[in-house]
Amino acid sequence: MRLDYLEHAFRDNGRVELRHQIGERWVSGIFDQGHALRTTVASLSKLGNLYTTINAPRLMPASNDMTGRALRDADMVLHTRLVFDFDPVRGAGQASTDAELALAIGERNRVLQALRSTGWPMPATAVSGNGAHALFRCRLPVSAATTEMMRTLYTGMRDEFSTEQVLFDPTVRNAARIWRLYGTFNRKGTATAERPHRPAQVRIPDRWDPVAPQLIHALADAYARRRPKPEPMARRTMPAPAGRGDFRTLDARAWFASRGAYRRELGGSKHAVLCPWVHEHSNEPGPMDTSTVIWDADPGLWPTFHCSHQHCAGRSIKDVMTQSTQVTQQSEI
Repeated sequence: MRLDYLEHAFRDNGRVELRHQIGERWVSGIFDQGHALRTTVASLSKLGNLYTTINAPRLMPASNDMTGRALRDADMVLHTRLVFDFDPVRGAGQASTDAELALAIGERNRVLQALRSTGWPMPATAVSGNGAHALFRCRLPVSAATTEMMRTLYTGMRDEFSTEQVLFDPTVRNAARIWRLYGTFNRKGTATAERPHRPAQVRIPDRWDPVAPQLIHALADAYARRRPKPEPMARRTMPAPAGRGDFRTLDARAWFASRGAYRRELGGSKHAVLCPWVHEHSNEPGPMDTSTVIWDADPGLWPTFHCSHQHCAGRSIKDVMTQSTQVTQQSEI
C-alpha cells in the first residue's frame, strides 16, 4: 500500500472507509487511525480487491475494523478529490493488455497537457492496473449545485475525450465514490500472460496543490455553453492565399486568430486551433480540445498543420489555404 497516499487521505478527509471485495461479497469499515487501516489492509490484500473512499464524510464513529457499513452520498460533506478515469476498451471482465494500458495512459497525458495549459496544477497520476487515473486535490461542498456542476463537467469531458480505444468514465463523480487502493492488486477477471493482474500504482507530485474552484467551475461552464457545430470558416478579415505559393512567411497563428479559430498556445511553438473542416467531424470539439494543431514555421520551412480526425488525414497547411480560398470564392457567388 502507499503510505503517503493514505496520509493525504487522512489529512484531507479525517476518516476513510476501506472496502474489501471477493466475488459477490463486500465488507466495509470506517477508520480514523492510520495504523489500524494499514494493519487491516495487510491482512486482506492477498485476496480480492481493496478500495477506499476519496472524499470527506461527516463526523461519525470509526470502528477501525471491518464491521461498518458502506458510506452513501448522504454521508459525505466535502469533495476533496476530483478524479479522472481513462479506461481502455476491451471485453467485459477482462484485464488490460500492455498495449491497451499504454493507450489509456497516453490519452490521460493528453488531457492533462490541455488542463495544465489553462492553469490547472499537477495532479497525482496513477494506473489502476487496467486503466489510467488523474487525481486532483480540491475542496468543494457536497451540495445539489456541486452535483449538477460535476455532471456537466464529467459529461462534457466524456464527449470531448473518449475515443474508439479509450473511454473517459463520467460515473466516478459522486461524493461516496470508492477508488482502488494504490499498492494493492487489481484482480479483475482471469489473469493470463497477455492480460495479467497488475498492482495499482500512484505517483504523487512534490507539490500536490489543490485545483482552484474557479478553474473547475470555469471548465464546467464552458461545457454548459457549448454551441452547435460551427459552420466552415468563411470570414474575410484578411486575404486568403491561393495555396500554390510559398508559405514560409505565413503567420499561421495570426491567420487562424483572424478567423476566430485560434484556441491557445500549447508550448514548443505548438498551438491548438479549430479545424477548417470541423463540420465534417463526427464529434463536436470541446473547450479543451487539442485534436487540431499548428506549429510555427522553422527558418526556411512552412508552418505545419495537423488534425487527428480521420476526415483530415494527410491534410496540410496548403490544403488549409486552398480550402479557405474555395470558401471565400463560394461566398462571393
